[in-house]
Amino acid sequence: MEFVNPKLVINGISTEMDERILRRHFNAYGEIKHVVVYFSKAIAFVTFVDPSKAQIALQQQQHIILGRKVEVRPAKPKVEIVKRKIFVGGLPRSITNEEFKGYFEKFGSIVDAVVIHDKETKRSRGFGFVTYEAEESANLVLRTNFHLLNNKRVEVKKVTPRQEMVPSGFEFRPYYYDPYYQTYFYVVWVPIPGFY
Repeated sequence: MEFVNPKLVINGISTEMDERILRRHFNAYGEIKHVVVYFSKAIAFVTFVDPSKAQIALQQQQHIILGRKVEVRPAKPKVEIVKRKIFVGGLPRSITNEEFKGYFEKFGSIVDAVVIHDKETKRSRGFGFVTYEAEESANLVLRTNFHLLNNKRVEVKKVTPRQEMVPSGFEFRPYYYDPYYQTYFYVVWVPIPGFY
């Protein structure tokens, strides 16, 4: 039996389109399980109770909510994201999200590109993440470990899911904060034969 995704991605939402408005619009196609809205990215996720109702909503030629046309497409299952997402480390502190995204768009269509900033100082923490539409684009970037971005050498790596980073039974976090560099460092666990 083929997997039918009950979750849709809605691109191009406005700040007036809250959970209630989106729920009311998509309830016309079937019962909604939940709605998640990210105003900062102008994107929302709508999950139907019955996956076939999501397919019915996708068949609609266009969706107009509050007089605004929005793009509706199926969400990619989460397990796929790991294969399409890369970590970029050693970013220049002055880099903007536009410059970051602009560089990595050369390799393929991007779903999301974000430079991570400190919540208090609003300064770049020196790393970011890029999620591509296709796994091939991520693999193309990963062919080279280092890229030149704004005259600085940056390192790219495949994202490792958090549950794979720390062996079970360990209680501490897989990262630590270094006040001197004002950034977080991730710890990579390498099993030592015979140690456990």
